[in-house]
Amino acid sequence: MIVTKWLRAGFASLLLSLLLSACAHPRTQVQAPPPPAAPQPRQSLFVLLPDPDGKASGITVTNSAGAQTITQPYQAVRVERSDVAPAPPFTIDEAEVRRVFGVVLDVLPMPEVIFTLYFFGEGSEVLVPESQAQLAALVNTIRERHSTAISLIGHTDTMADPQYNYRLGLRRAQGVAAILRRRGVAAPDLFVESHGDADLKVKTGRDVPERLNRRVEVIVR
Repeated sequence: MIVTKWLRAGFASLLLSLLLSACAHPRTQVQAPPPPAAPQPRQSLFVLLPDPDGKASGITVTNSAGAQTITQPYQAVRVERSDVAPAPPFTIDEAEVRRVFGVVLDVLPMPEVIFTLYFFGEGSEVLVPESQAQLAALVNTIRERHSTAISLIGHTDTMADPQYNYRLGLRRAQGVAAILRRRGVAAPDLFVESHGDADLKVKTGRDVPERLNRRVEVIVR
């Protein structure tokens, strides 16, 4: 409102000045200022970026007038208005994406990194040698990313009842958390939970020993 009032007062002063000039100089003609240029319609640009893990992905851009689907990295779709169908997909190169979206890309969080650590037989809370060898890379990833949000989720197979498996999964996750603390990871940055046998990596029936289900997933954000 302040700006609007100021503009109106300025226009009134200008008009008054022009009228006085016209009275003093009858032959002077005052030309009205040219009309402002019509604002250009704002367009929206949607670009599909590559999946960090190389997995297939895609998006569908939809409005009241139509839809377009893009499934290839660096494909793009323009939308002029909500009542105009999205334009056909086209390819945009990485340099152009950086030019247009660089400010946004620079503030995007890094994609999370997931480590899966496996355990010996049923009821075991001891990591298999291959998973023990992953611990150094896990700790290095936490340090390089300066991560303060590390989730540890314990899992089991179906060789016991769900209540026991929940507690076993929790102990497994707590054990990995203890290892990370001993290697310098701050305790407040670790978030421990258990899914027990409720989130099987390999779907099985009850009382089935499956080594791939005996695991702790460590998600580094």
